[in-house]
Amino acid sequence: RRNCVMLNDGVYLAQARGMAGFVHAKLTVKDNKIVGVDLDLTTETPENKPKVEQQLKKEILTRQSADIDAVSGATFTSNGVKEAVQQTLKQAEK
Repeated sequence: RRNCVMLNDGVYLAQARGMAGFVHAKLTVKDNKIVGVDLDLTTETPENKPKVEQQLKKEILTRQSADIDAVSGATFTSNGVKEAVQQTLKQAEK
């Protein structure tokens, strides 16, 4: 969990390097909570994408932070998502 950081409502976008290119994260924040997560993993390994995307989205929403575990077999993609989510949360800080 975030350490008492307050977040402004809004939609925040960021990108970070993944395995094969850039991954993009879009977070929707409302009432100091992450209520929506959209990930664009277009450049990443096609066969991993749906599983990785679903797992990371679920973790971000559950943990309400960028402190997520890397998905086995998709470490670079996971780390890219983590970095992009950290950037979006920084943008949202009050």
